[in-house]
Amino acid sequence: MRDALLDSCDPVRAATLFYGDAATLWLDSADTDHPSSRWSYLCIAPIATLQVRAEELSRGEDGFADRADEVRAWIRSTERQRIAEGPPFQGGAAGYVSYDAAPLFLERFQSRHMPRSDLIEFNLYDTLLAFDLEGQKTWVMSAGLRAANAEEDDALADAKIAEVLTRLGDTRRAPDVDVPLGWSHPDQAIDYIAAVKRTQDYILDGDIYQANIAQNWVASHCDVSSAFSNYLQMRERTPAPFAAFGHFQGRVLASASPERLISASATGRVVAEPIKGTVRREADLIEDDLAQAGLLASEKDRAENIMITDLLRNDLSIVCEPESVEVTSLCRLETFSNLHHLVSTIEGDLSDDKDGIDLFKAVFPGGSITGAPKLRAMEIIDELEQRPRGAYCGAIGYVGFDGALDFNILIRTIDHLPTESTLLAGGGITLMSDPVGELAESELKAERIAPSLFRVGKKA
Repeated sequence: MRDALLDSCDPVRAATLFYGDAATLWLDSADTDHPSSRWSYLCIAPIATLQVRAEELSRGEDGFADRADEVRAWIRSTERQRIAEGPPFQGGAAGYVSYDAAPLFLERFQSRHMPRSDLIEFNLYDTLLAFDLEGQKTWVMSAGLRAANAEEDDALADAKIAEVLTRLGDTRRAPDVDVPLGWSHPDQAIDYIAAVKRTQDYILDGDIYQANIAQNWVASHCDVSSAFSNYLQMRERTPAPFAAFGHFQGRVLASASPERLISASATGRVVAEPIKGTVRREADLIEDDLAQAGLLASEKDRAENIMITDLLRNDLSIVCEPESVEVTSLCRLETFSNLHHLVSTIEGDLSDDKDGIDLFKAVFPGGSITGAPKLRAMEIIDELEQRPRGAYCGAIGYVGFDGALDFNILIRTIDHLPTESTLLAGGGITLMSDPVGELAESELKAERIAPSLFRVGKKA
């Protein structure tokens, strides 16, 4: 691995220069006040691509296992050099898994909805920029690979780094494009209040303890420049620690996610941080203190968080060392740019015979955006929601050459597809949920992504 260290740090400017290139992925820790927001990454010029298309659902679990082995081969093919004291991610596989890919992970789950785009796309990046937001430095790195199984070539790495440095000298500005997306409910829109009530019926019948139900909005397709401009506006309004902008073959993803799905260090230390419980930040300090106190005291939100925390403990126990899984923080309050959330942390040690791919399979899709028990909750979600979720509630992130990984949950996300753009928002439903209040909460979350088009408590 070769590198150039720059005494400056401007991820927005760098992303502006590269976003139009196919397969560029910006993992954007935009909320600089959040403790998880030290590093951002701009992954460029991949040397290999793996796609799983909608029609591959028929291949089932074995078909996915074959593709998962491709990613394993990418990151295991040759031991890679690491830059001492460098960033956590120094190249590897990065991309997304859509929620619509869930049948590939849970063989007993089948959706009635036909996916509208690709299920999975990962790219192998040997060249990237890593932005140290704390140290205000930028690492430009390359392993100098010609193919997934190639040996590192220092001369090629130096050439790739030189090309990046040349492009960083470009004076191009971010696109000044303001394209209103014109959001509306789709023809097959969910009756959200009715769906909440039906979910509560399932809870009373003993089918589930809770389920996460979402409603969606659609807009016409926009090009990548408009999507990028829209994302820059989004990150200004609602900066998030696990944000991302990805220019993929089948879609463009713009995410202001506050939630991590799963992370693991190269040594196998695993961390999950589910979010359950939401309240608006208030401009008045006294009112905001009351809002925080109300969230911390909320029996409904605390119970919801604890149930999902327990679900994730179970998921992690499948791939972690026995008795290593523990809840290290329960229902703490975290403050984000516009909202307060309740967050818990579950940690464990990955078993010696398991790797990051096994870990991801064990937790996907995340319990906080499905429900408990997970499988039955997903079946109810599939019944009540009237359209496929697409990328929403999937995940985006990386698996490094050293085996470390970090993935978000794709909430607060616009999924720009070839024919339309989609936005979904929802919340966890329990017996204590107020249907009207749940509608307002889902629209509050959507409002943060499209503020000019949503009013809290009223349908767009």
